[in-house]
Amino acid sequence: MIFQSIISKIKESNKIAILSHIMPDGDSIGSSLALYNALKKSGADVRFILDDEIPKIYRFLEGSDRIRRPGQFEGFDIIIALDCGDAERLGKSSLYLNNNYVINIDHHVSNNGFGNINLIDKDSAATGEIIYDIIKLLEIEMDRPICECLYTAIVTDTGQFQYSNTTFRTHQIVGDLINNGVNVSLMFEKIYQNNSKEKIVLIKTALSTLEFFHNDAISCISLTLEQMKETKAMDEDTEGIINLARDIDCVEVAIFIKELEPGKIKVGLRSKKKADVAAVALRFGGGGHVHAAGCTVKGTVAEVKGKILEAVAEELGR
Repeated sequence: MIFQSIISKIKESNKIAILSHIMPDGDSIGSSLALYNALKKSGADVRFILDDEIPKIYRFLEGSDRIRRPGQFEGFDIIIALDCGDAERLGKSSLYLNNNYVINIDHHVSNNGFGNINLIDKDSAATGEIIYDIIKLLEIEMDRPICECLYTAIVTDTGQFQYSNTTFRTHQIVGDLINNGVNVSLMFEKIYQNNSKEKIVLIKTALSTLEFFHNDAISCISLTLEQMKETKAMDEDTEGIINLARDIDCVEVAIFIKELEPGKIKVGLRSKKKADVAAVALRFGGGGHVHAAGCTVKGTVAEVKGKILEAVAEELGR
């Protein structure tokens, strides 16, 4: 069984590195820190290496002040890559995949299986659910800091338990986390009621770009580098903006286009019921879930918007 192979590998290893994707979200941060804290507790020499800073809203989590940035190549007994669909999304941290034994753990159906062991469970609502099982199998006590990390992973990747990926098992796991010390109202305050002024100004700017296409079934929001600069917002402040475009009664697919640098555009895609936005993202070298996906595309904001709109309209026409 794949779980037992992973547990055996972890138990026989001492020097362990945990990696996750660039532009980290709640699941990547929460699942990685949960495993980091659990392995530290077991006495392992473990490091969480991340190519980007942890967003401010997640810095209350235990271990968030101890992440390492990728540097010189280092040998580890095992590398554990979490919540990352392909090696490229690890950014500079991908250098640690070379000549190291890699365990790839994810819940994205588009994961390309870049590890020596690949545990890809598309039925898990979040990578945090898989890490919950691994910590349980390692027989490491679920203390409050570990549970807060896992709760963060699950609550953010299920949209506060609103998305279709939320299952009976999701609530069972969360129930156990609450029993082990998670304060739900406090977690909600820290994650969802702690926005900066700059983020709110950015939301105002983003909504001014809102457009509708395909008989109002498609909505689109776009942000340029200049607009980001004017609002003094950070990249992490864009998280959740796409949901404002999705949560409109006539909309089936929402598109969020953000200029990362001249000629490089990040695209977020969300759908409600029918459209498979993962299929759209895959056409442009990205991936994700049926109802939540993304990709990075070369071109101007206008050029990329045109291509994505055409692809989404085709998907809706199926």
